[in-house]
Amino acid sequence: PSLPGYLPLSLLHILGGTTGTPIVLRATKSWYKRISLPPWIPPNSIFGPVWTTLYGLMGYSLHRISPPATAAATIAQKAAIKAWSLHYLLNLSWAPFFFGFQCLRTGLVVNLLLLTSLALAVLPLFHSIDPLAAYAQLPYLAWLVYATVLNREICRLNPMVGGVNEA
Repeated sequence: PSLPGYLPLSLLHILGGTTGTPIVLRATKSWYKRISLPPWIPPNSIFGPVWTTLYGLMGYSLHRISPPATAAATIAQKAAIKAWSLHYLLNLSWAPFFFGFQCLRTGLVVNLLLLTSLALAVLPLFHSIDPLAAYAQLPYLAWLVYATVLNREICRLNPMVGGVNEA
C-alpha cells in the first residue's frame, strides 16, 4: 500500500514546527516559570500534541490546494500557496519572539497578524480552491484565538516597566 499523498507536506510542517522547540523548552525551564500566568493556562504537556496535530493539518490543507505534479498551478493556487507560505513563516517566528527574546508583546502582535491573515487571506483562498482544505484549518483558527487571548492575558499580568519587560 502506498502512503497518503498529503503525508510529506504534513511531516514537513510538523518538522518545521519543531524548530522552536529548543527555545520553548529553555524558556519553560527558566524565566517562563517565574512570570505570572493565568490559572486557565493548560499544562505544558498539552502544547506538543496540539501543535503536532495542527501542523499535520496544515500540511494536509496545503496538499489539497496544491496542483498535481503533472500540472501547472492556477492563479488561485499560486496566490493561496504564497499567502500560506508567508503565514507559516510568521507562525514559526512566534516562539523565538515570545520565548527566545522574551518579547511578550511582539508575540501578541504576531498572534494578531496570524489571526488576521488566516481569517482574511488564507482561509478564503483555500476555500475557493478546495473547501475541505479551509475546513481542516478551523481547529488551527480556534487554537489561534485561544493562544491570542492567552498571550494577551500574559501581557496584562506582566506589565512593562520603563519600556522593558521584566520577564
